Amino acid sequence: MARLGTARWLAIIGPRKVGKSSLILELARRTQDIAIVAVDTHETSPPSLEVFRNCAMRTVDVLLGREIGVSLEVAAAAGGGIDALVDGNDAIARLPADLLTLIRALPETPMTDQFARQCLDLPERLAELLGRRLVVAVDEFQELAEAGRSVADPLKLIRSVWQRHRRVAYVVSGSGRTLLEEMVTQEHSPFFQHFAVMYVEPFARADAVALLMAAGPAGRHIPLPVAERAVDAIGGHPFYLQILGESLTSRQPPYDEVTLKLALQETLFSATGRLALYLQSVFDRAVGRSQHLAAALNALADGPARMTAVAARIRVSTAEVARYLQRLGDVVEKRADGAWALQDPVLGLWLRWRRPGGSAVPMSVIGDAAERDVAGWLARAGFDLVYQSRGSRGAFELLATRGSRQIGVQVKRSALPLRFPARVWQRMAADAERFGWLWLIAAVAPDGEVTFLDPARARRGKERRLGEAAIVDSVLAWLDRQR
Repeated sequence: MARLGTARWLAIIGPRKVGKSSLILELARRTQDIAIVAVDTHETSPPSLEVFRNCAMRTVDVLLGREIGVSLEVAAAAGGGIDALVDGNDAIARLPADLLTLIRALPETPMTDQFARQCLDLPERLAELLGRRLVVAVDEFQELAEAGRSVADPLKLIRSVWQRHRRVAYVVSGSGRTLLEEMVTQEHSPFFQHFAVMYVEPFARADAVALLMAAGPAGRHIPLPVAERAVDAIGGHPFYLQILGESLTSRQPPYDEVTLKLALQETLFSATGRLALYLQSVFDRAVGRSQHLAAALNALADGPARMTAVAARIRVSTAEVARYLQRLGDVVEKRADGAWALQDPVLGLWLRWRRPGGSAVPMSVIGDAAERDVAGWLARAGFDLVYQSRGSRGAFELLATRGSRQIGVQVKRSALPLRFPARVWQRMAADAERFGWLWLIAAVAPDGEVTFLDPARARRGKERRLGEAAIVDSVLAWLDRQR
């Protein structure tokens, strides 16, 4: 539409990190005849109408940067002023006097109604003078609704200026779905019927699997079964898949379920994991210092629930819950059946993992039935658990920690008695000694009953055998006896 000189506007709505900005960058990469100016309201903290100034200066850089040779925006940010760059520059000297005066004034003029209007109008004026077509993209556009009111009504001001433009098309995007939808679709909004709306959602399962398989570097291909298990675990959010895929392929191939367990442990179920740190920031931004908001989020971590159920879980009235859910904004959503849910299921996984006893959550996501049973038992007993790589860290599948005590746990999916070849037994004993761990064998019967066995009570021979005589009645009591 920008090529045709039609003033069409597009609103891109989707969750955080789903790829809205990437769409704009890809458009800029593929488009040669139309200039792209991208700004983000979060470039100023807190978000403010200074984004108008940023957009104006970036427009000058995009349309005249080649002739000027340096960035006016960078020069202004460095505090040196831009007069020296403007004076004597042929590209700028050809501009009308009033436009040249505006460019000179961009770094320091206070943001008034008049100056905001001039900044908003600069892209159209400059594009028209230079015979160019332009797309201005504003990310997290919904923040302008609550930005500092140095002008009377910023949304009406934006509309009044933009609607006269013919050489500039506007793309706005944001993760504040409810507010942005209201801004561009509600009848009372200044932008009613001005924007076409495009929703960007996490990938469907097949597309997410294809992305994970295609994204690996040369020689480090993620097999289809591993990619499918990964998507089943964390869904189709491309940012999450990118982080998990990078963790997977940072290891040497081949990749299997054990590698996937370790990658999930490293990225999501770790205090310093990249996904965990991102979700921590989402959580902090949503709840601030409010324990009530945190409690409401945690109440929804187990799955969708009606408002009355949330109220019962956190022991407040439904009226209070309604206020909490409203304050949580787009982190939660109301479903068609009336229940409330977390907008991001992976946030729910992370919240469950952070709870007391939540160390068994990783095994519930990707572990087999035996691992889930053992992990659940140990978590209820107050142990923290992590997966261990048999390839690089040793012979044990799980490491259980309680205080400073560490226990390597080998999970055996069998009823008693258990038999171990001598070489397997020797490797477990050697790894336990090497890492300074205690160690136990966990036998999981077909009915799911978990029995812990003391390796010190194994019967020796060509193989090691563990029967009823090796049963540990109380793991905590056994742990206290170990010195």
